[in-house]
Amino acid sequence: MATAKLTVEEIRQSDPWRTDDLRLDLSAYPHLTPLADAPVDDDKFAPLPHEQKRDTGELKKFLTAPDREAIEWLKDPELLKQYDEQHGKGTTVYASNVPFRIYQREGKWRAKGTTPDGTVHKFTAATRDGLFPKITSAVNENTIRALTDSERLQVVRLAQSGNTNGAIARYLEFAIGVERASRYRSPEEMLGDPALAEVFDECSLLTWFAGRPNVQDSEEWSQFLDLYAGGRPYTHQLLDGAYTAFEKSQYTAALFGNTRVREEQATPPTPRQIEDLDDAQVERLFTDTKREFVHQVRAGIR
Repeated sequence: MATAKLTVEEIRQSDPWRTDDLRLDLSAYPHLTPLADAPVDDDKFAPLPHEQKRDTGELKKFLTAPDREAIEWLKDPELLKQYDEQHGKGTTVYASNVPFRIYQREGKWRAKGTTPDGTVHKFTAATRDGLFPKITSAVNENTIRALTDSERLQVVRLAQSGNTNGAIARYLEFAIGVERASRYRSPEEMLGDPALAEVFDECSLLTWFAGRPNVQDSEEWSQFLDLYAGGRPYTHQLLDGAYTAFEKSQYTAALFGNTRVREEQATPPTPRQIEDLDDAQVERLFTDTKREFVHQVRAGIR
């Protein structure tokens, strides 16, 4: 008996899972029916327990009013530029030529700066004016200052009276300060601080010069001392040796200088030069010639 072939439509109609709206009828299998409002169980996107309990107040605060340091951390130049255009970078104040940046963050005034000794200082205060005493204190403790005219005079008077050690101690007290000096464990440690090398050199020069009335300051002496020291720290002993060598060099230069002058004077003038001289010049030439003749006789040259 031949089997009749079913059409496609007949096959669809005979499908027991088919419904009129072309959806599967799962009414007999409730556990296979998806719930419309069932949450997606996906551990990949599920929040961690500690994240669910975290206070998002700080995050919201940053998103609404970020501070400049946070913007700098993002390393986005354009975003930082926009922030500066809206809020400004703050202001910069100078204490003894040391710059401090002052700005507001989280409702407080803050200051940040680096003193010459390399220390970074950060201060916080409720008001802008409250920052200035802290800045001044930090600068005074870490900055070497020049002596006033009155202070220099005190040092000079002590050195002139013969109290050299007292003069040196007074100079360092004025220039470095007791607070900073107390940070060193010993005088040797303070002497070995490169940041104070210039202070000790200036102290040595001032106290040495003030205690020696026979020494005359000059540009030639300063240049000679610089070459003589050769980068060595100044001490009173080194300055004594330098000035002794300087005086010898000055005497030698003067000695050879006078010899050259006498040699120039011993050169006889030409007839043309004599004709151009007036009476006073002729008289002076005659006197100089006699003087040079006497000098040569005494020296055994004639």
